[in-house]
Amino acid sequence: MGAQEQEEGERGTAEKRRKMAAASDVSMDLDILDCPICFDHLRPPIFQCAVGHVLCSSCRAKLPDKCHLCFLTTGYNRCYMMEHVVESIKVSCFYGNLGCTEKITYYGKEEHKKVCPYAPCRCPTTGCTFSGSTMMLLSHFSDVHKWHKLKIPYNKAYRMCIALGSTVIQGEDGHLFLVNMVEEPLGGVISVFCIQPHITESNFKCILEASCSEVGYSQITMFQAKSTNLFEGFPKDCFLFVLPMVLLKRTGTNVTAMVNVTLIPP
Repeated sequence: MGAQEQEEGERGTAEKRRKMAAASDVSMDLDILDCPICFDHLRPPIFQCAVGHVLCSSCRAKLPDKCHLCFLTTGYNRCYMMEHVVESIKVSCFYGNLGCTEKITYYGKEEHKKVCPYAPCRCPTTGCTFSGSTMMLLSHFSDVHKWHKLKIPYNKAYRMCIALGSTVIQGEDGHLFLVNMVEEPLGGVISVFCIQPHITESNFKCILEASCSEVGYSQITMFQAKSTNLFEGFPKDCFLFVLPMVLLKRTGTNVTAMVNVTLIPP
């Protein structure tokens, strides 16, 4: 048998094994993938004593040349077989029920959980306990609470009538924003949030421009849109765009006030 035929045969055997493994109902105790000293998930580089007891690289750096289990004086060597095992074992994302289809290495599941875009956000409506991914939240706002929703391009002003309540905006890349307006004693107060599961310093900027020709009013401001997952309700420590009471339709005036919303990505 030639070298090429042998290589093709080995490749075919490996493929057959993968298909058999995929079709098998395999279970294992995942504790064996944790360091027996610190109990963190094992990840490369992994070390072993002369007998074969393994430990993570952090614990290896802290221990003398004596095994933590058999207590034999030993030098530690890389355990490439165990490294191959932990690299090959994939698990589903914690937020698979919210739409994430990623398969992550067992040792990387916690890191992925911290950045997964499908992690839940919560509906801020009083008495509502719904939580879900941003796309699920978008449907919830529209279908259950009947909030107006729209999709707009970045760096382009979108003209809206000034009205109390919430409007959901989806950016061209899927990012979700909430334009909320409430009535306060000093007038109408508009706030704009970027809804995302992991609260970070938002890189999105927003320009709000309000105008009313009947009363000769005009105001324009650019600010950083605050990031929120809404689990604490509407953020209180955000920029507030204040409009005079005369611009609110419910005050009985007949003026037509408009506001332009422009979202600027990083």
